[in-house]
Amino acid sequence: MNEIQQVEEKFGILDRVPVGACVLRKDFIVLFWNSCLEDWTKIPKHEIVGKNLGDRFPHLTQPKYHHRLQQVFEGGPPTIFSSQLHKHLIPAPLPDGELRIQHTTVTGVKSFDNQGFYALLAIEDVTDLTRRLQDYRSMRDRALEEIEERKQAQEALHQKTLELEVRQRELILLSDMSDLLQACLTVKEAYSAIAQSCKLLFPNIPGAVFIINSFNNLLDVVASWGITFSSQKVFAPNECWALRRGRVHFVGNMQNGLICQHLHQNLLPAEYCCVPMMAQGKALGVLYLCAPDKGPLSNTTQLLAITVAEHIALALANLKLRETLHNQSIRDPLTGLYNRRYLEESLEREVYQAELKGYPLSLIMIDVDHFKEFNDTFGHEAGNQVLRQLGEFFQKNIRPTDIPCRYGGEEFTLILPEAPLSVTQERAQQIRNKIKLLKVEYAGQSLGCITLSLGVASFPEHGKTGLAVLRCADVALYQAKAAGRDRVVIAS
Repeated sequence: MNEIQQVEEKFGILDRVPVGACVLRKDFIVLFWNSCLEDWTKIPKHEIVGKNLGDRFPHLTQPKYHHRLQQVFEGGPPTIFSSQLHKHLIPAPLPDGELRIQHTTVTGVKSFDNQGFYALLAIEDVTDLTRRLQDYRSMRDRALEEIEERKQAQEALHQKTLELEVRQRELILLSDMSDLLQACLTVKEAYSAIAQSCKLLFPNIPGAVFIINSFNNLLDVVASWGITFSSQKVFAPNECWALRRGRVHFVGNMQNGLICQHLHQNLLPAEYCCVPMMAQGKALGVLYLCAPDKGPLSNTTQLLAITVAEHIALALANLKLRETLHNQSIRDPLTGLYNRRYLEESLEREVYQAELKGYPLSLIMIDVDHFKEFNDTFGHEAGNQVLRQLGEFFQKNIRPTDIPCRYGGEEFTLILPEAPLSVTQERAQQIRNKIKLLKVEYAGQSLGCITLSLGVASFPEHGKTGLAVLRCADVALYQAKAAGRDRVVIAS
């Protein structure tokens, strides 16, 4: 399988997302061009894949682009071409002839030969969002014109000046929030940034951001501000009118208004609004604001809430896509454990930390006894079921600091930071004994008792490098298998 086919197989899922996606090799050769980019640019895959992107778009060879892309090819951190400074990185016209305004994130992805990195360009169409911001600025400009026209009316001038100051402050805070969210590396970091920014954007207005949990389809609160936000912390999507209608739901009269079911009936605010957060045509959650007194949730505040919700939704969708791509690169798809590539990277890092801080580090190499018999007797899918349940078992029976990895085939490796050899040996025995109690069934049929052979080695007793310790643990594992299996052997 050639390089382009490998890239197509790995990133083919990106053909289904409404985000432009392109994979570049270090020499600017296009290895992947998804359907969204085909639709935007009208350039078919077969005309550009395998060709130099700079030949099609010469501006990308300019130093301001080439230097930043080169850092990604060298394994540097992700780089962002913001919609403010790089509106048309890959020019793509809209039906009206205007070019799409783009926000592009470039992430390094390890190449298949492990000799370098590809650049994965994730391009989002933020034209609508940008136009909304322009409308918002136009509203501010109209307010300025009115203030200038009513210079003789001092009270009106004073009120308009105050309004202008609020709008200006909101724009600055909105820009600050966008910068913070773009700088976040994880969704968890983004939640903290959202709470901090919304507390400043909506002073004296308690509120919260709820995100739909994909596991149970319930909305969980991930960020909140203010003394109390008068809503349940977990609720179903159909309990919110904003999600049902797909638009802002504002209630200013709690006696006659249509109240969402997720509000606490004994803690109803004076007024509230829910704003659905949408990204790529999908509901991500709700921005909820409530006021203890009437008046704060004016039309202007609701407009600000809509803009804030759009910023949050766009940032979270981008972060989730980035995290998904990252997890795909370090996780074994069958067991959910870390893969061998991540094992090798983590092992050297943990050995360095152990040497620096003077604490021990241990490894457990694990092999499933007679695994071939599972495949021969029950079929390969039954064998996969055994591996899947072993993955779940290891994740449930280790410390949060331990690193479980699938080494290959039916072999697994556990990295145990700050674990001396004696403790690791005991842990290995516990794993060996517990695994015998694991009941694995496939197609309604029990697959019998599972036993493990385990090899244990520690740093620095058995080696001064991570690779040396790993080899010792591997030798101990094969000694356990040669001695009759279902046992723990310590490296000599």
